[in-house]
Amino acid sequence: MILKISLVAIVLGIAYLSLTPLESITIGNDKISHFIAYGVLMSNVGILTYHKAQLFLAGVLLSLAYGALIEVAQHFVPGRFMSGYDMLANAGGVGFGILVTLLFYKPLSKLLKSTGII
Repeated sequence: MILKISLVAIVLGIAYLSLTPLESITIGNDKISHFIAYGVLMSNVGILTYHKAQLFLAGVLLSLAYGALIEVAQHFVPGRFMSGYDMLANAGGVGFGILVTLLFYKPLSKLLKSTGII
Protein backbone atom coordinates (compact mmCIF):
# COMPACT_ATOMS: atom_id res chain seq x y z
CA MET A 1 0.00 0.00 0.00
CA ILE A 2 2.83 2.41 0.84
CA LEU A 3 4.38 1.83 -2.59
CA LYS A 4 1.11 2.73 -4.28
CA ILE A 5 0.86 5.90 -2.20
CA SER A 6 4.46 6.79 -3.01
CA LEU A 7 3.74 6.22 -6.71
CA VAL A 8 0.87 8.71 -6.58
CA ALA A 9 3.11 11.17 -4.72
CA ILE A 10 5.86 10.80 -7.34
CA VAL A 11 3.45 11.30 -10.25
CA LEU A 12 1.87 14.35 -8.60
CA GLY A 13 5.27 15.74 -7.61
CA ILE A 14 6.60 15.46 -11.16
CA ALA A 15 3.45 17.12 -12.51
CA TYR A 16 3.65 19.96 -10.00
CA LEU A 17 7.35 20.62 -10.54
CA SER A 18 7.04 20.33 -14.31
CA LEU A 19 3.87 22.38 -14.82
CA THR A 20 4.37 25.22 -12.35
CA PRO A 21 5.13 28.47 -14.20
CA LEU A 22 8.74 29.56 -13.82
CA GLU A 23 9.45 33.01 -12.50
CA SER A 24 13.15 32.55 -11.85
CA ILE A 25 16.11 31.01 -13.59
CA THR A 26 16.77 27.36 -12.81
CA ILE A 27 20.28 26.82 -11.48
CA GLY A 28 22.09 23.64 -12.41
CA ASN A 29 21.51 21.02 -15.04
CA ASP A 30 17.82 20.19 -15.12
CA LYS A 31 18.47 17.12 -17.29
CA ILE A 32 19.91 15.41 -14.21
CA SER A 33 16.73 16.27 -12.31
CA HIS A 34 14.62 14.79 -15.11
CA PHE A 35 16.78 11.64 -15.15
CA ILE A 36 16.50 11.18 -11.38
CA ALA A 37 12.75 11.89 -11.22
CA TYR A 38 11.88 9.40 -13.94
CA GLY A 39 14.37 6.86 -12.59
CA VAL A 40 12.60 7.02 -9.22
CA LEU A 41 9.21 6.82 -10.96
CA MET A 42 10.16 3.72 -12.94
CA SER A 43 11.85 2.07 -9.97
CA ASN A 44 8.63 2.43 -8.00
CA VAL A 45 6.53 1.20 -10.92
CA GLY A 46 8.99 -1.65 -11.47
CA ILE A 47 8.79 -2.87 -7.88
CA LEU A 48 4.99 -2.79 -8.05
CA THR A 49 4.73 -4.61 -11.41
CA TYR A 50 7.81 -6.84 -11.64
CA HIS A 51 5.89 -10.02 -10.84
CA LYS A 52 3.87 -9.81 -14.10
CA ALA A 53 5.67 -9.16 -17.38
CA GLN A 54 2.64 -7.54 -19.03
CA LEU A 55 2.13 -5.14 -16.13
CA PHE A 56 5.83 -4.31 -16.10
CA LEU A 57 5.80 -3.54 -19.83
CA ALA A 58 2.65 -1.43 -19.40
CA GLY A 59 4.39 0.44 -16.58
CA VAL A 60 7.39 1.14 -18.80
CA LEU A 61 5.20 2.41 -21.64
CA LEU A 62 3.07 4.54 -19.32
CA SER A 63 6.16 6.05 -17.69
CA LEU A 64 7.59 6.95 -21.09
CA ALA A 65 4.24 8.36 -22.24
CA TYR A 66 3.89 10.38 -19.03
CA GLY A 67 7.32 11.94 -19.57
CA ALA A 68 6.45 12.86 -23.15
CA LEU A 69 3.00 14.24 -22.26
CA ILE A 70 4.41 16.40 -19.47
CA GLU A 71 6.88 17.89 -21.93
CA VAL A 72 4.12 18.64 -24.43
CA ALA A 73 1.99 20.19 -21.66
CA GLN A 74 4.88 22.49 -20.73
CA HIS A 75 4.43 24.21 -24.09
CA PHE A 76 1.24 25.76 -22.67
CA VAL A 77 2.73 26.88 -19.32
CA PRO A 78 4.14 30.42 -19.03
CA GLY A 79 7.91 30.40 -18.63
CA ARG A 80 8.16 26.75 -19.70
CA PHE A 81 8.92 25.16 -23.03
CA MET A 82 8.83 21.73 -24.57
CA SER A 83 12.27 20.15 -24.94
CA GLY A 84 13.31 17.06 -26.82
CA TYR A 85 16.39 16.86 -24.61
CA ASP A 86 14.16 16.75 -21.54
CA MET A 87 12.21 13.91 -23.17
CA LEU A 88 15.48 12.06 -23.70
CA ALA A 89 16.47 12.65 -20.07
CA ASN A 90 13.06 11.36 -18.97
CA ALA A 91 13.45 8.26 -21.14
CA GLY A 92 16.99 7.74 -19.84
CA GLY A 93 15.67 7.88 -16.29
CA VAL A 94 12.99 5.31 -17.16
CA GLY A 95 15.72 3.09 -18.64
CA PHE A 96 17.78 3.47 -15.49
CA GLY A 97 14.71 2.60 -13.39
CA ILE A 98 14.23 -0.55 -15.47
CA LEU A 99 17.86 -1.50 -14.87
CA VAL A 100 17.56 -0.87 -11.12
CA THR A 101 14.40 -2.97 -10.98
CA LEU A 102 15.90 -5.88 -12.92
CA LEU A 103 19.14 -5.89 -10.93
CA PHE A 104 17.80 -5.23 -7.45
CA TYR A 105 14.17 -6.43 -7.35
CA LYS A 106 14.81 -9.51 -5.22
CA PRO A 107 16.89 -7.85 -2.47
CA LEU A 108 14.66 -4.74 -2.49
CA SER A 109 11.52 -6.85 -2.32
CA LYS A 110 12.96 -8.87 0.56
CA LEU A 111 13.92 -5.68 2.42
CA LEU A 112 10.55 -4.02 1.83
CA LYS A 113 8.68 -7.16 2.97
CA SER A 114 10.78 -7.43 6.12
CA THR A 115 9.98 -3.82 7.03
CA GLY A 116 6.27 -4.24 6.27
CA ILE A 117 6.24 -1.79 3.37
CA ILE A 118 4.95 -4.44 0.97
